[in-house]
Order: sequence, then C-alpha cells, then structure tokens
Amino acid sequence: MINSILYFGRKNCEYSDNLKTFLSKKSKKFYYIESKKMYEKLPNKNFLKKNFTYIICFRSFYILRKKLINKASIATINFHPGPPEYRGAGCVNYALYNNSKFYGVTSFIINEKIDNGKILDVKKFKLTKKDNVESTLNKAYKIMLEQAKTTLTFLFKDQNNLKKLIKINKQIKWSKKIKNVEDLNNFYEIKINSTKKELIKKIRATNTKSFKPYIKLHSKKFIYQDN
Repeated sequence: MINSILYFGRKNCEYSDNLKTFLSKKSKKFYYIESKKMYEKLPNKNFLKKNFTYIICFRSFYILRKKLINKASIATINFHPGPPEYRGAGCVNYALYNNSKFYGVTSFIINEKIDNGKILDVKKFKLTKKDNVESTLNKAYKIMLEQAKTTLTFLFKDQNNLKKLIKINKQIKWSKKIKNVEDLNNFYEIKINSTKKELIKKIRATNTKSFKPYIKLHSKKFIYQDN
C-alpha cells in the first residue's frame, strides 16, 4: 500500500474515473483534482502544500510547476496520449495528417518542460486508413488506461523498479519538435488553394464532433460541416 497519492484527472472522463478508483485502492491517503479545460489554474487546496509518495497525471489539463513536481518523494508521472514522436498539443491530428502507420501512448517522469522527461513505457498500435481522430483517441485512451495500471502496479511493488523502467527505455527519445495550442488552431485552417488530396487529409486529421476545420475568406471564417 502506497502512503499517499495525488492524482490529476479530467472531468467527465470515464478513463480518468476508472484510474481514480484503481489508485484510491492502492493508497493510504488519496487526493484527487480534476481539470475541465485548457489553461485552467490549479484550485487553492490546502492538501497541495503536503508532500506525496507519487503524483500522477492522466488526461489532465494542468501544467505542474517545479515546486509541486518536487513534492513527490518517488516520482511525478504523466500518461501522454501520443508516442514520443509527437509532443505537446494535437498529437493525434498530426499523426493522422502525416499518414502515420502507428500511433501510441507514453508514460514518463514529469519535469519542467512539456513532454520531455525520462520515458518509462511506450505502447503502440496500428492505424488503418479508416481511422479518424475520434477512433484513434478511443483506442489510445483504452491502451493508456491499461498502461497506467500495469506501469503503476509494477512501480508500487518496489520503488527500485522506477530505475529499471528508465534504463529499459533510455534509448527511446522524444522528438525535438513540439506543438502548442496556437499551432494546432492554425493547423485546423484549410487553405483556399488546397488540392482535393490535401482537403481529404486535413478533414481526416481535424474533423470531430467538437472541433471542425475551417477556411478563411475575406476575413470571414467558414466552418466545415459533414454532409
């Protein structure tokens, strides 16, 4: 049984809730904070002043600062819904646009930089031509949940296993390229002079129920709608 865990998840996310239940049974003291949107500020919780054995992030929007990261006596770990080739925002969008044959998820030690810390585990799966943003993410979240449970169970057995995972995966490197939210917003634009092939690629890589690609014409934005 772990002494204490601080867990950051996402509101209205079945995968975050599933991992919450799992972690709460593994810890004597369990603390949970859920995020709702990008750029959300951490709530003013008294327990954030405490120290923890582990700090775990799963689909969390919060960006943790050094002071909080260092409150974990063993490790602060994030589960990233993308492979090391894709850092930052829009991993799945760029992977689909690039016609990647594989996609994946990554667990790693959090440091002060975005998607930069020592890698603990990578799980990849094959993409098909029929995959879109939503189908790919659904596959990724399921695999990431299992990755989280497997990785954390291994770590909780013996804290020395952390060094073992880092050593096993030391040859895997993060991409030097990183994308932010502004890059992703710009990526959603379809250029007026796009070829049909380019148009199909961009729609596949950006079109979801919640987010849509768009074109700009005479300072007006026109949002793509499905037939």
